[in-house]
Amino acid sequence: MRKSKLRYSYKSKEMTSILSFVLTGIIVGLAIGFFKKAIGFVSSRMIELISEVKDRPIYALGIIILFIIIGTFIYFLSKRDPNINGSGIPIIYGMLDDEFIVDSPRTLIRKFIASTLAIGSGLTLGREGPSVQIGGLIGDIVHKASKSKEDKRYFIGSAAGAGIAVAFNAPMAGMLFTVEEIFKKTDRKVFLSTAITIFTAIITADIAFGNHPALLDVPNFEVMNLSMIGILIVLGIFVGLSGVFFNFCVIGSKAVYKKININTYIKYLIPFVVTAIVLMIDLDLFASSEEFIFLATMGETSLLRLILFYFVKIFLLCLAFGAGVSGGSLVPLLVIGSLVGNIVATSLVMAGLLDPSFIFVFSILGMCGHFSAIVRAPITAIILVLEMTGGAFEYLLGIAIVSLVAYSIAEICKSKPFYEHLYELMLK
Repeated sequence: MRKSKLRYSYKSKEMTSILSFVLTGIIVGLAIGFFKKAIGFVSSRMIELISEVKDRPIYALGIIILFIIIGTFIYFLSKRDPNINGSGIPIIYGMLDDEFIVDSPRTLIRKFIASTLAIGSGLTLGREGPSVQIGGLIGDIVHKASKSKEDKRYFIGSAAGAGIAVAFNAPMAGMLFTVEEIFKKTDRKVFLSTAITIFTAIITADIAFGNHPALLDVPNFEVMNLSMIGILIVLGIFVGLSGVFFNFCVIGSKAVYKKININTYIKYLIPFVVTAIVLMIDLDLFASSEEFIFLATMGETSLLRLILFYFVKIFLLCLAFGAGVSGGSLVPLLVIGSLVGNIVATSLVMAGLLDPSFIFVFSILGMCGHFSAIVRAPITAIILVLEMTGGAFEYLLGIAIVSLVAYSIAEICKSKPFYEHLYELMLK
């Protein structure tokens, strides 16, 4: 009789935990879905306003003033709650390790608003970091509200993974990111909590907002033959070196900002004012510039222009990241990786070593290799690209070669994994 009661109590506890993870997934799916919609709404309004400058140059001053107002609002939000600064992923690491005390409900609201305005206004920042933090904060809130006896790590970690899964509409990549990058291990509880939360979040978001790959209308392309392995290794080397350069510049931007001896408020406004000026010159550089991934399908782009895009995007990201503006770096690093792939492919085409039809393929491969070199999660990188393209990419061997070569180059250069390095700096 006693054993029967114990068994019933155990099953009841398991069912309560499962329902709590389901509830967490539903809330994360809705929250990140609204977050993406909010960014899209603000972005479209801002693009309309900046577009007017071409016909009415006098509007330029108004655009700069608007960016200053947005920057000022976000600055004072961040002063009230420093936990909204940056991508937010290191904050989740700190919550998992009990290193940071976070008022989750307030930070959640502030992070949502600050990231929506920063990304929507056109700064070179991504939605994925804030999505991870928003998800993790929701997991913490549900854990406290449900008074679950389960370790809060499972709620925070699985919900954070659900955040990035919904941000990219990539459930398998979300699962792998949670294991490789958040928990850094897997066991029965990690797998169960992560799977339930992520797939519930994805289903909820799909029902509420529609099921679309992160990259729409990706054309199917030919499978490359094995004779191209040498060229793919060359691509992997260049992408890996770019990943090392990216980490050096973006992480280093924080140290550079600290050395600038001016008022902190003025320093915080620098990325807003500079971005406003750059966007009025070339609106193609708006936000993460995800359309750059498709440059090869939009007609020929000169090698010089591709190289210019590459350095300007890194520069704008460094400005925003160094200042600690709320927003992520993962989408920009994917876009910059696609530019590296495009640059290498265009150079090979000019040298007569590659058919022009493969430039777009190299852009996709560059994304994967860049993620692998910077974040050091090669399996996640491969699956993420497959899911982002809606399964249009068929050449798994090629994507694996570029990803692993880029990873190896970053290891040889002793470049630290991006998010781990950020977390280490925050603990100092």
